[in-house]
Amino acid sequence: MTQYTYISSIDYINNLTFDYVETYSFQRGSEFEENHKTSRPEYEKLKVRKDKHNDLTVLEEKQFLELHDLFGFTQYLINGKGQFHPSSTKTHTFKSTDPQIDKLKNILRTEIIDIPAWMCAPMYRDAIVFYDKLNRIVSTLNVCLSCEYMETKMFSHINGDNKTYDLLRQYFIDLGHKIEDR
Repeated sequence: MTQYTYISSIDYINNLTFDYVETYSFQRGSEFEENHKTSRPEYEKLKVRKDKHNDLTVLEEKQFLELHDLFGFTQYLINGKGQFHPSSTKTHTFKSTDPQIDKLKNILRTEIIDIPAWMCAPMYRDAIVFYDKLNRIVSTLNVCLSCEYMETKMFSHINGDNKTYDLLRQYFIDLGHKIEDR
């Protein structure tokens, strides 16, 4: 049975020990959109054939599985195999002592009064990866600014206030992320 967890952004950042962070932008841009437009219909076609007839060739099955990894469920910056999303672009690296990290910590420590509750599935386009001094990933914070949602990984939710997302939006814009309108 799947175990869902929910913690506050305050508890998340207060209990996180890290040496540096990297910020990422993914699932956006013209190249991503073009690839998405051409690959999605192929995935849907193979999925229907697999579900109805189960008559995919070995090559088609391989292609289906590759596409399923990209279209079959919510996308995170880092997948279950530890691989970064193919569309990801690292935008910045900050040591834990950098003033940008103090700003990020303060954003995530925003008092939680009103947790957003949009009825859409998140499409994560921004993320922060926290590393220890041995360059190992400590945590990944996937952020959807459209439906105001955060997860560290599938089923591990981070609750933040509405204001937290406004502040994160501005934080990412200031870092050069091309944030879409809501």
